[in-house]
Amino acid sequence: MIEMIGVLAIMAIVAAILTPNVARRISRSNGEKEDQVLALLGESLVRSVRTTQTIPGANSWPTNIAAQTGMSANDVRYVTPWDTASARVYLIHPSFSPTNAGSADPLWTQGTAGASSVTNARILILSSHKSSLTLPVTSGRAISAAVFDALWNWTYDPATKNPPGGWTGNWTDNGEYLHVQRVNLSPLFQLATFSNRHHPTNYPYYQVGSAASASMSTTNVLSAYYLEGSLLRLYFTDGTTMQMTHTLANGVNFVYESSNWRIP
Repeated sequence: MIEMIGVLAIMAIVAAILTPNVARRISRSNGEKEDQVLALLGESLVRSVRTTQTIPGANSWPTNIAAQTGMSANDVRYVTPWDTASARVYLIHPSFSPTNAGSADPLWTQGTAGASSVTNARILILSSHKSSLTLPVTSGRAISAAVFDALWNWTYDPATKNPPGGWTGNWTDNGEYLHVQRVNLSPLFQLATFSNRHHPTNYPYYQVGSAASASMSTTNVLSAYYLEGSLLRLYFTDGTTMQMTHTLANGVNFVYESSNWRIP
């Protein structure tokens, strides 16, 4: 009995030493896995924007990203699909532009008019790989640029384990469980300029993606930002006979003169 008690005591000591190390290894492995998942979600968001020519909002982002990854919407929305407390957060810069009117979802839908400007087109996807640490922010527009930028600029310091500024309570000294995926959509927008040198006597038409075509009847020059990969169609003055198509990859100028579209 004494020998058995001694063996059990040794086993208890060994377990006490090993258990925290095992727990740390498991947590580190879970954290690395979550970093990989967030990187995939960020890449898939960019693909979705290019493919659908829309930028999803706080409600539609899991579905849009899921369509690009083959994952279910719940696999995108939650770190652990059966645990609603593990929800990831889709945080939009409060001055994100372009956007649809009001608080519509999707955040922006591309039309023939395009966007007049692109400002702070940044999105954060946030998560925690520790179930007891729910995120203190919710999906949608950040409450301020300062809150958004603090997260965008935050880097984990293993020496202090500090979370982002202002994150207190359970998050104190637990920054190691926070994961931040930064997605800058600004580089996806390219400037296209349409010039009509027959103005005001003849009005050619142009079309972007599946949106309705538009006439250049009101001005001789139109400039707007469009998403990379947009299919541009250029028509003669009858509005039905197409002369040129162009898939947008970089900034481009189109000129209509001598009754023809051309790229200088």
